[in-house]
Amino acid sequence: MKRISRVVCDNARSVFGWVSVAFLTVLFFFPLALVFLAVVPFDCDRKRLHVIVSLWARMILVVCPVMRVRIEGSELLSGDRAYVLVANHQSHADILTVLHLAHPFKFVAKKGLFWIPFLGWALSLVGYIPLDRSSRVSGKEVMKRASQYLGRGTSVLFFPEGTRSRDGEIHDFRVGAFKIAAEHDVPVVPIVIYGTRHVIQKGSPVVGASRKVTLQIGRARLSEGKGDAAIDRFVNEVRSDMIQQFAALRSQA
Repeated sequence: MKRISRVVCDNARSVFGWVSVAFLTVLFFFPLALVFLAVVPFDCDRKRLHVIVSLWARMILVVCPVMRVRIEGSELLSGDRAYVLVANHQSHADILTVLHLAHPFKFVAKKGLFWIPFLGWALSLVGYIPLDRSSRVSGKEVMKRASQYLGRGTSVLFFPEGTRSRDGEIHDFRVGAFKIAAEHDVPVVPIVIYGTRHVIQKGSPVVGASRKVTLQIGRARLSEGKGDAAIDRFVNEVRSDMIQQFAALRSQA
């Protein structure tokens, strides 16, 4: 009986959660479009739209409070410079989590999200970067757009694992984000997210019960070189530190 009751609660929570996301996405799209028209002539990177998108993410969690997001280390991000932000990826809920950051940024997201009505249109208006993981051409276009943003002083966020983790662990990183950071002499900022996997697991539409999610910002660091060996060493150092921080957060949960 308890199991049946839990399944019913999970299903009801999931339906309400996804309906809330859809409703608020449609609701926020129209003011987003109006602000886009107002700011795009003098804000080519549309940084001001980050405020609206951040409010959208926060409102979703007000209406459907499945996460209580705690941010650690906000003071490590300077608002007047660009970074390459690298975050571990466990869940669709990671997007709502990183959008709690006050620091404006663009993120790389799978191309399929850009095909969803209203959500995809909003992603395009804000200037987020679509990635088709099956296409090398798409990968090159991602690097080109990210390079343009960094060159104009706009931060870019990558999920260097390339996809969501099924087991919750931090898997191998792709080197693209680190290469582009080295090319532009832009610091990499590691971001460790813990708790989102328990909200929405990969491969499941079920929304879990409310829980605390922590986003921890690490110190900015520069690569010691631009060659392959230096980049590989840099990637391994950043990933190792993130794994340690992730383990520390897990032990505190």
